[in-house]
Amino acid sequence: MAASASLSFSFIGNACGIFTGSRNTRILCDPWLVNGVFDGSWCHYPSLKTRFEDVADVDAVFVSHLHPDHFDVRHFNFDRQKPILILNHGPNFLRKQLKALGFVNIVEFEDGVSAPFNEFMITLFAPFTRHNFHEAKAGNLIDSAMLIECDGVSALNANDNTPTPETCAELRDRFGTIDLAMINYNAAGPYPSCFNNLSKDEKKSEHKRILDRNFAYMHELVEVLKPKYVLPFAGAYVLGGNLSQLNRYLGTSTWEVCAQELNFRGLTSTQTILLRENDVFDIGTGESSSPYVPIDEIEMALYVNQISSMSYPYQSDGAPILNVMLDDIEIASRRMHDRMLRYSISTKTAVFLELGGHHCQIHPVFERLTQAATRDTPSLTCSLDPRLMRRILDRISHWNNAEIGCHIQFVRTPNSYEPDLHTALQFLHL
Repeated sequence: MAASASLSFSFIGNACGIFTGSRNTRILCDPWLVNGVFDGSWCHYPSLKTRFEDVADVDAVFVSHLHPDHFDVRHFNFDRQKPILILNHGPNFLRKQLKALGFVNIVEFEDGVSAPFNEFMITLFAPFTRHNFHEAKAGNLIDSAMLIECDGVSALNANDNTPTPETCAELRDRFGTIDLAMINYNAAGPYPSCFNNLSKDEKKSEHKRILDRNFAYMHELVEVLKPKYVLPFAGAYVLGGNLSQLNRYLGTSTWEVCAQELNFRGLTSTQTILLRENDVFDIGTGESSSPYVPIDEIEMALYVNQISSMSYPYQSDGAPILNVMLDDIEIASRRMHDRMLRYSISTKTAVFLELGGHHCQIHPVFERLTQAATRDTPSLTCSLDPRLMRRILDRISHWNNAEIGCHIQFVRTPNSYEPDLHTALQFLHL
C-alpha cells in the first residue's frame, strides 16, 4: 500500500481500529482489547494479538459510547492529556466517566456539526433513531456515529448507532458518495439465548429470524447510502465461561456470513470488504494490505471450548445478606420508577426478580414474595446471581451490561419485546 494514502483504516477487532490521515495523524476508535467485558462474558474471536502498548501512542481516541466493548475502563490507560473525542449530548454519562478518570483534554463535537481535527474533518451524530425495529419513547440514549473526511476521502463509522434508510438518504445528500461505510450487522444482547419461555428449537428459529432481519435491513441501508465499500462492523464476539453454551442462540453471526448475505442479495454500486486484525484498508484506492484470511469454524469451536472455563468477577464475591439486599432493591425500584416518569416510560407488564430461589416484584410496585409468581397478565421474570444483583445495586456493575453479557435469564409472557421496559431496568440501582 502506498505510504501517501489520504485516509486508511487499520482494523483491530469488534468496533476497534485506527484511522490514519494524510499527515499521519492516527485516531483510535472504541478500544476494547482484553477479554472479559460485560461482567466477564464477552471475548474476542478471532482472539487478538494487539496489546494496549501497541495503540497507546495514537494521536487521539474516539469513544462512541459507554458500553465496555467500546470503552473498556479496565484498560483505558492513556495519557490523561491525550485528546478524547466524544459527542456532546445529554445525558452525557461518558463525559462524566472520562472526567472521573482524570482526562483533561476531552474534545466534544456538537451533533451533526462538522469540525476540524488536524487534517481531518469530523462529524459526530447522536442516535439516528430510538430503535431500528421497535417503537420506543426512550430507546437509544448513549450511542454516537462518526463521519471522518480527509483530502476528499470519507468513512462512516456507524458502530452501534445504526442509521435508518431515511438518515442514509440524508447522509448521502449531504456528504455525497461516502467511500467506506462501517455498519453493525449483529443484534448483541440476551435475545433469544437468555429467554427461557422459548424452547431450544424456538431459540434457533428466532436466532435465524433476527439475523435474516438484520441482513435484509443492512442491505437496504447500503442500497440507499450507496458507499463505494461496506465493512460489516461491530458486535463481533463470543461468550466465555459457563455462558458459552448460549453462543449457538445469540442473535449474532460472523462478518463473513454478513458479507455473503449482502452479496447474495446483490449490491448495486457497493463492494463488500472483509478485514482481519491489523489489515490496513486504503479507503481511497480500495486496496488492502493483506489478502483476507477466512475464519476457521473448527478453530472457533475449539476456542469457545477453551474459554468456557473462564470465571466472572462476581463469582468470587461472598453471598450478600438477603434481607439487606431486598431492602435495597425496594429503594432501587422506587428510584427506577422516578426515572420512568422522567422519561415518560410506562408499561402494564409486571416485573419480577428471582435471586437464587428468593423472589420479589419490582413493578408496578415492590413486593416481597414467598414463591415464584404465576400471573396471567403480561409479565417479565428476571433471574440472576444474587452476587451480581448486589454489584448492580452498588453500581459496581450495571443492569444493561449484565443483560448484554447474558448474565440475566428471562421468562416473559407474552413473548413481546418492550424496549422501554428494558431501558427502565437500567435504572435499577442505588
